[in-house]
Amino acid sequence: MRGNCYVTTEALWHILGGQRGPWVVMRMWVKGDTHWFLQHCCTGVILDASRRQFKQLPDYSKAKHAAFLTKRPSKRARKMIFQLTWSVPDAR
Repeated sequence: MRGNCYVTTEALWHILGGQRGPWVVMRMWVKGDTHWFLQHCCTGVILDASRRQFKQLPDYSKAKHAAFLTKRPSKRARKMIFQLTWSVPDAR
């Protein structure tokens, strides 16, 4: 589904260790809109939880490192984290 890549990527990044984890936040333009996903810093493996929205996978090599709008999980990301893990992330 379109429009969920940011919050999905944000939630996964926090679940997988955030700043201390091995995943890098990536962003790229696809058909005039931004698309967010994670890339493993050592292996280059792509983790794109919303990739099914594309009939043909985007050219991930065109992506650039990015940062989220907030340092802590956003309200939407906290909700998704809770739904995925049954634990409440630190919202301070």
